[in-house]
Amino acid sequence: MTPAVAFVELLPPAAPPNPHANGISGLRAARRLGVATTVVTAHRERLEPFVGELVDSWIDADTRSADAVADALAGRRPDALFSWVDPFAGVAQQAATLLRLDTANPDWPAGGWNDKAAVRGRLDEHGVPNARWAVVPPGRPVTELPLPAPLVVKPVDGFSSLDTVRATTVDDLRRAVDAHRLRAGYGDGVVPAGTLLCEQELRGPLVSAEGMVVDGRLEIWGHSDRTLGPPPYYVETSVAFATDPLHPDLDDYAAAVCKALGYRNGPFHFEVVLTGSGPVLVEINTRLVGAGIHRAIDLATGVSCAEQVLRAHLGLPLLAARTRGAACLFHLTAPADGHVTAITGTETARRAPGVHDVVSRVSVGDPVTTTGSNTDRLCHVLAAGRTREESRLAAGAAAGNVRIEIAPR
Repeated sequence: MTPAVAFVELLPPAAPPNPHANGISGLRAARRLGVATTVVTAHRERLEPFVGELVDSWIDADTRSADAVADALAGRRPDALFSWVDPFAGVAQQAATLLRLDTANPDWPAGGWNDKAAVRGRLDEHGVPNARWAVVPPGRPVTELPLPAPLVVKPVDGFSSLDTVRATTVDDLRRAVDAHRLRAGYGDGVVPAGTLLCEQELRGPLVSAEGMVVDGRLEIWGHSDRTLGPPPYYVETSVAFATDPLHPDLDDYAAAVCKALGYRNGPFHFEVVLTGSGPVLVEINTRLVGAGIHRAIDLATGVSCAEQVLRAHLGLPLLAARTRGAACLFHLTAPADGHVTAITGTETARRAPGVHDVVSRVSVGDPVTTTGSNTDRLCHVLAAGRTREESRLAAGAAAGNVRIEIAPR
């Protein structure tokens, strides 16, 4: 019988079509492996025109609900069930547990797939190094800082750094809470839980481990470092991946976190700050890393990380990585609200040394709204080099050729 995989949604809420999305890479990998593909979605009309040839069957369902997804798939029970986009990754994980799939993770904190506070709580229970944290529930007035400043304030179910901000005073925290409470939704009917997580800001470089867990055993592909835009926001302006480690304890710490959370099967994007006492979790995303970083992994290792995940879930032999150095994504961000009037220099950037690709998510005429989040990123350059630093220099130099002109509305 032909193996079958199912994906729950392929794009973040309200996102435009993106041929480089990690879920699309998963569909292409399934095609290479001869695996049957199903997409469970509430937005077939948006997806089918640009990925229809990669999908064998479509199922319409309310993808905000794990019960609805599990009911929709009950008659065909795939060999593996994924979502590699927030906030549907947690829905797919819960549905896999309901379907009793072999690669499900039933021991994850109850109700915590889309709850960063539940993850923090589980780490405390297991004595795993953790940031100090507190929550601001819906409706609770803000009268004081729950922890010593500075704080990182974020929605417990957030993604793309939306509504994530640094707070140093009670007024900062109150503004952050009020702004999030004004958000009616994330798009496509996905409604915020309304609870905000406050974390004491960690001091040190922000890095990540990229990989997967296979029956409780970690497969680490490598580590990424990153640069950030100016505070009070946390917009990632570049990410550089390589297989050489950034800290000797990072992989062991990732394994301890996954064990505490009961995460035994699946890909992960594991962000930490390298503090003076060692790695401390920022957050773990139980999906293949997005925002184009999966392409940097592929470029640096010579192997499709999306295909590796499918192989692991289907019991197929993993591919041997062929280390090729490092790869970096360098982002151009929106300077102000308005609409795009011109995009120039992309071809010059594409011909620059080390450059693999230049990807713009906007076109002339598109509206642009700044949010202080990763959704402010309009274009990126993907470049390779022998080291993270070399790849970042190549990508940054090429990005300097690109101009995105924005006129006020």
